[in-house]
Amino acid sequence: MTNNRLERFAHNLDWNLLRTFVVVVEEGSITAAANRLLLQQPAVSMALKRLEQTVGQKLIDRRPGRFDLTEAGEKLHGQCRDIFAAVIRLPNVLETAGEEVTGHLNIHAVSHAHNPAWDRKLETFFRLHPKVTISITIATTVDVLSAVERNIATMGLCDGVIPDGLNKSFHIRERYALYCGRGHPLFGVEGIDFNDLRGNPYIAFIADVLGGQHMNSVTAVRAIGSFGQQVRGVSCNVEEVMRLISANVGIGMLPVHLAGPGVKAGQLWQLPPYSDLPTTDVFRISNPNSILNPAEAAFLAHVSDTEPLDHCLPHHQD
Repeated sequence: MTNNRLERFAHNLDWNLLRTFVVVVEEGSITAAANRLLLQQPAVSMALKRLEQTVGQKLIDRRPGRFDLTEAGEKLHGQCRDIFAAVIRLPNVLETAGEEVTGHLNIHAVSHAHNPAWDRKLETFFRLHPKVTISITIATTVDVLSAVERNIATMGLCDGVIPDGLNKSFHIRERYALYCGRGHPLFGVEGIDFNDLRGNPYIAFIADVLGGQHMNSVTAVRAIGSFGQQVRGVSCNVEEVMRLISANVGIGMLPVHLAGPGVKAGQLWQLPPYSDLPTTDVFRISNPNSILNPAEAAFLAHVSDTEPLDHCLPHHQD
């Protein structure tokens, strides 16, 4: 397009159509999008048609049993996410007060991504910038990644497969083992093998799904040992998974350094495998395309050299 045509396009575009398009894509259907937007289904269909006419491209392939973004739809959806992320952050970008750093930090993290060096960084940052505020959301791996990709989160603490487009720094490494609680038939039993585990109810992390998008080494152990097929409970919170295992609701995988005190107290018992235990890595992630407020920019710079913690090293094991 020439510059004049581009200006006319931007001037004539109804920006509400973009919002409707994004909701349609997120919900995966016209009906669900209409319910979310509190509109009638024909109104949403008409809005999508008007947007396709405006951009001159078919955006969604809608046929019986199909609801797929076209190549043009994929590109437009990516641009829309950037547009709305920028709009969401406008109030924060405008939060300046002379030379003093102000603004809000929004951290999304998987459960119990604990690193003392990170705590020290938080302490020094808020001592330097007392007017900055922070919120921390504990979420699943998928939700943390989504929040960072959509520029909702300033930073994420996340395991799983980190997309190439995000910045990442190694934060912690944890080793996992399988445990049961007191009162379980296998509690205190020596010489257990994988055959003894089959059929036992399992407590899983939400991301710990066989064949899931972020299937990791912890899930792979389940697949190799052929246990954990009957999932009785799930949570994204380590403490709640440990609570369910201790309460004998099912067996489950836990970080070794966190389960140690429960083992010593007689609340937990380790089950096989006993060697070649799986590990997971948690990273600090951020979006290089994010529009940052002054507090966010200062915070990312402040924590960039946080020393990682490897719980698998001998001197870090409990």
